[in-house]
Amino acid sequence: MTAVLPSIPGARDTPAPAAFRAVQVLEYLGSRTEPATLTEVALALGIAKSSASNLVSTLEVARMVRRAGHGWVLGYKVLELGQSMLASTTLVAEFRRITNALPTLQNDTALLAALDGMEVIYLARHDGRQPIRLASDIGRRMPASVTALGKAMLASLTPEDLDRRLADVTVLPRPTKRAHRTTVELRRDLAQVRERGYAIDDEQNTIGVTCFAVPVVATGQPIAVSTTLLTQRVRPELRGRLIADLTSLARQLATFANG
Repeated sequence: MTAVLPSIPGARDTPAPAAFRAVQVLEYLGSRTEPATLTEVALALGIAKSSASNLVSTLEVARMVRRAGHGWVLGYKVLELGQSMLASTTLVAEFRRITNALPTLQNDTALLAALDGMEVIYLARHDGRQPIRLASDIGRRMPASVTALGKAMLASLTPEDLDRRLADVTVLPRPTKRAHRTTVELRRDLAQVRERGYAIDDEQNTIGVTCFAVPVVATGQPIAVSTTLLTQRVRPELRGRLIADLTSLARQLATFANG
């Protein structure tokens, strides 16, 4: 079965419909783990196969997509542009500089992420010095409801913004049995996040892995920082030191972001 792109404003409602469709092609290919045929691209976008062929051919010339077997995947130009964007983002540089100076967090995995709808996008990573490193790839998306980063950012939203994002949510992802089953459970968790100042992913995303996250109170798009470690390493003293470092990191990033 071919996935169809989420409902968003139509291409004809934009000043440049062809450019809009090209972006949709890139988003669709980026959502897949296997090459997509022209037929699959056409079905996903709801357009004629000939139109899909024209779009893909144009993107191939621009090196934004490439052939892979009998289908198409994202081109290396997309990675190049993504890396250029991150390199030009001073917030990422500050994240790395500050994390390297923190007494405990410098030794562990740390992540910087932004919130896009009900998904987390990983922007930067600090690998630390642990023999087993647990981190997601930069640019990867994850459901916000099962990550400490996502819950930290959701908890930092205004009530109106949170209600808007949850309005169309009918089913929450449950990668493990510890993940929330309903938005009522999620809202209860978010209330606890606001009260204590940090979020916890206690094996809601991956069994054996625990994460802590703190929101960065800054203007603009919601962002947060986190640390990821094996659950068996979580002890009260280490937990306290990591959260203290995350809080310090979040405050310094907020000061930087807010100018």
